[in-house]
Amino acid sequence: SKATVSVLNWLPTHKHTRQHHQHMGRTTALAACAALAALAGASAHGIGKNRDVYARLMAPTRDRRSAAALSGWVAMGTPDPVAPALEVELLDREVDEADGGYISATGRLLGHEGSDFMMKGTPDNLYGWAALVDEGRAFEYTTGADGEVTVAEVPLEKAHVECEVGEEEEASTAEVDADAHREADSLAIHEAAYAGQDIRKLQSLPGAKMVLYLDYSDFWVDVRTSDAVRRYNKQHFYDNWRVPSAGFSMFELNVVTDKAVYDRTPIRNRAKACFYNEDGRSYARPHSIGTNGCGSTNYVKRNGVILGKVTLHEAGHQFGLGHDGDTHNSYHKGDRRFRWTPIMGSHWPGEWWGSQALYQWSMGEYKGATNREDDLAKIGRYVQRRTDDIRAPRALVVGGNGRVSVAQNRGKITDRTDVDSFTFSTAGGRVDLTVTRTELYAGSMLDIEATLRDSSGRVVVRSNPTADRSAYIDRTVGAGDYTLDIRGGAEGTPQSGFSTYSSLGNYGISGTVANVAGAATPEPATPQPATPQPATPQPATPQPTTATP
Repeated sequence: SKATVSVLNWLPTHKHTRQHHQHMGRTTALAACAALAALAGASAHGIGKNRDVYARLMAPTRDRRSAAALSGWVAMGTPDPVAPALEVELLDREVDEADGGYISATGRLLGHEGSDFMMKGTPDNLYGWAALVDEGRAFEYTTGADGEVTVAEVPLEKAHVECEVGEEEEASTAEVDADAHREADSLAIHEAAYAGQDIRKLQSLPGAKMVLYLDYSDFWVDVRTSDAVRRYNKQHFYDNWRVPSAGFSMFELNVVTDKAVYDRTPIRNRAKACFYNEDGRSYARPHSIGTNGCGSTNYVKRNGVILGKVTLHEAGHQFGLGHDGDTHNSYHKGDRRFRWTPIMGSHWPGEWWGSQALYQWSMGEYKGATNREDDLAKIGRYVQRRTDDIRAPRALVVGGNGRVSVAQNRGKITDRTDVDSFTFSTAGGRVDLTVTRTELYAGSMLDIEATLRDSSGRVVVRSNPTADRSAYIDRTVGAGDYTLDIRGGAEGTPQSGFSTYSSLGNYGISGTVANVAGAATPEPATPQPATPQPATPQPATPQPTTATP
């Protein structure tokens, strides 16, 4: 079954130089292990002190007959009187001695088809789950304040989320040109349109401490010719990568296709999304950040942009996010008036909305929401938010001909309270500016509000058009000093529309300003390279080192 195959996807193919790596496969014989009695009928019970359970995970040793196998089953109790003990065959175990013995252990359960097991953490703090997928059951392991590891039955969705957002529907055939206004050589890496970049070496934020690896290896070796299998070209892979790169751009997270970057990242700071060149229903393993396995399994869609939205949705589950539903639907279908939908709901309605579609993280503010978790806060338990890039007013760069370009005037909104200000002086005349998001529309979460103020602070004009992600300033003004304020936008109300909660992302300013005082053609700014190998990596702000769900 798919679920059984998915367990094997946890097998790594590398050896981390900083880690003691033990790679396990099937064993032909079971080594003896001590049975652990369960407390029948209890809703939760202890299975031992954290260090004892850690030692239990470390006990199986390499099989002398095969360096690629570990022998031994690990007993992990459950509170179920019908199945009083679970025995786990470890398929992969990796320990980072340089990180206090941080362990990632994955496997499957004896006697349970379509099962899955994961445990991660340190000798003092472990977390994990056992999923009996075909039986619709799951058990969660947590470490208490007293150092005792307890196990309790939980809904299957705590360990395995299979997404059923509906069959792929045909979208409008209208061509969406989301890159037409851009100046490719001036953009951040993941903003630039495809221009022959090496799709196996992509990085969205080089140097960031946390890494999400998009593993396309199934495509590289695929030799199947079934009509049901879609063939992807390099543009599809590139677009697929651009969507989660934009969707996580408010975090210190490097979305990569380069396996070498993933391999050298410490275990606790890595995540993996795997892709298969076949039709299927994608699924994810919640809280699998900090493990070696495929935290999500993604099947091919009609094109890379659609698959990118699936990837972003499933990655949300990897960080522990649940589905955003409402009183009538398991997956909220958004609001067509504002072309808005939560990315953890259903993204299919947006297929008709073109480049103005808005997919956002959510906190369940819309009417009838059945999930009010704070998506940004939950992701933030694993990875730190980006810092504000424009903390004080900045002079708008205007060329001698009055031209304002994205290359010289750009920034990012990193928080709902973030306001970026650009100043200029004019002898009077027309101010015609457009502020637009610069990331691929399917991943960018930014809706823009722009306000032009005069020297007294009076609002000259404010723009945030309905169902349009850009803002437009077009006004003839008198001589004076002016400030352009840019912030995340909101439309309608939080209950019937969307708030500024997740209006985050990158933007650029273009247009003209007449009669700007002292305007001169500026020296070109040093652009962020459009290839994934910048000469100077962006430094990463220190991040939280552990997250216990």
